[in-house]
Amino acid sequence: MCSCFCLFSITLHPKDTIMDNDYTYPKLFHIDSQNIRQFEHIVRSSWNGFLLCKQGSITLFMDGNRYDIHTGDLYIYPAFSETRISEFSPDFKAITGIADFNSVLSSLHSVSDSQSYISMRFHPLVSLDENAIFRIEELFELICRRENTPLELKAPIIASLQQALCYEIVGAYMAKRPILSGRQSRKDKILQSFLVDLHKHFRQHRDVAFYAELQYITPRHFATQIHDKSGKTPLQWIVLFTVSESKRLLDNPKMSIKEIAEILNFQEQASFGRYFKQHTGISPTEYRLLCQIR
Repeated sequence: MCSCFCLFSITLHPKDTIMDNDYTYPKLFHIDSQNIRQFEHIVRSSWNGFLLCKQGSITLFMDGNRYDIHTGDLYIYPAFSETRISEFSPDFKAITGIADFNSVLSSLHSVSDSQSYISMRFHPLVSLDENAIFRIEELFELICRRENTPLELKAPIIASLQQALCYEIVGAYMAKRPILSGRQSRKDKILQSFLVDLHKHFRQHRDVAFYAELQYITPRHFATQIHDKSGKTPLQWIVLFTVSESKRLLDNPKMSIKEIAEILNFQEQASFGRYFKQHTGISPTEYRLLCQIR
């Protein structure tokens, strides 16, 4: 096995950049043991991703949990999380891609209830059968070919194929982790709206009452509904997103801690430092030092 202690991302080549409005559906890549180090170290972004291991193996740590991924395994990379490579085999090969948080959430909620998203976030690894692997690879390679072929109506055709790939991946996952689903309940709709609102506003708003007001319900009732459906309180979700984004920004050595505090709408650097230490156990400066050691 080859060791690799850099940050892991199933996202972009160093020459690429990404902005939240650049595209909606998956951007796709072939990766292996030879080129994986060339990928930009972007983690904890607002993008969901997937990795389908085609050969060999790779070991990842996501939010402190270890995942050993082998041939035929599908790993879901949840938005606002931290995934790192521990090691990979010399013969490692995979297909991978990323998609906007809102598009993935929409795909999930059009075919299942909010428990599917919760399951994917906290149980990101499943082993697929040959038929599921074939269907995902077939769509993946078709999209790659179409992207490099001149054709009429290219953009809508590719967008439709990419959306189909999203559904195929979600379907393959759900087949291995079946969740009782049906018509969305009121709690499902509240949780879905909260996650969308949180994605839009967490950098500016960390008050549970703000998100409850957006749905015209009381903070107490709102908190009960979110906890009952997701197993986490609204405040825990807010902290999860805020800490993850804080770490992503702290990974950029060109950005000062004061600038990060301003981006995340803390009134002063000291209050950001207290918040970060309260929820991680270390200060922003200490976190940066640990990143340098890695």
